[in-house]
Amino acid sequence: LLERQFGGMRRALAVPGDGDLQAMPSPLLRKLAEENAGSFPVQMALGRALQKAEELDEAMKAYERAAALVPQPAGPDSPHMLMAMIALQKKDTARATTELQALMAVDYDNIDAPRRLAALLRERGVTDPASTRPVYERIVALDPYDADAHTALGRLAMQRNDTETAAREFRTVVALGPVDRAAAHTDLAESYFKGGKSADAKKQTLAALEIAPTYERAQELLLKLVDVRR
Repeated sequence: LLERQFGGMRRALAVPGDGDLQAMPSPLLRKLAEENAGSFPVQMALGRALQKAEELDEAMKAYERAAALVPQPAGPDSPHMLMAMIALQKKDTARATTELQALMAVDYDNIDAPRRLAALLRERGVTDPASTRPVYERIVALDPYDADAHTALGRLAMQRNDTETAAREFRTVVALGPVDRAAAHTDLAESYFKGGKSADAKKQTLAALEIAPTYERAQELLLKLVDVRR
C-alpha cells in the first residue's frame, strides 16, 4: 500500500549516482537529466545551472519537468517560485502570476508567495475579487499584523456591500497604527456611513481631520454627514 501511494514520489526524489549535482557542469547535467527524466533533484539542478547561465527558456523547461514530477514542492526553492522569478525577469507577469498561484495552492505556510502575488496583481491592475481576495486572506491568516492586507479586504467587503466585515477590517487597521492614519480612519468612517451608523462615521471622520485637516476624502465625507443630519 505504501509503495503504491508513495513509491512514485520516492523514485522521483532519488538522486542517481554519487556525483555532486551542484558542482556538475551543465553539459554533464544535461546528459544526466536526459538519462534520468524522472528525477526531481536532477531536473532542479539542471534548472538552477541553466538559470545561472541565463539560459532562461531551457531553465524554465527543466523546472516544469520538476514540478510535474513532484507537484507539492514548497519554499523559496520550489520550482514554481523559481519559474515565477524567471517569468518576472522576462517581464511575463501573467506567467509569474500563474506560478505564484500554483505555489500558494500547495504551500500554505509561505508568506512570501501571497505577498509577491498581491504586488503583482496590483501591478497588473487585477481587481477581480475572485483573484485578489484569497491572496489577502492568506496574508492575514499568516500575518495578522499586515495592515495593507486588512485594508484590501476591507475595501473588497465595501465593494460587495458587506459593511460589517469592512468595518471589522478597518478597525483592525486603525488599531495597528498604520503609516497613513488619516486614510485608515476615513476608511472606517466610510464603512460606518455606508452601514447607516452616522454617529460612528462622524467620530472617525473627525479623527481623520484632526490628523490631516486638509484630507479631501474626509472633508467630503463630513459634508455628506452634515447633509444627512439636515
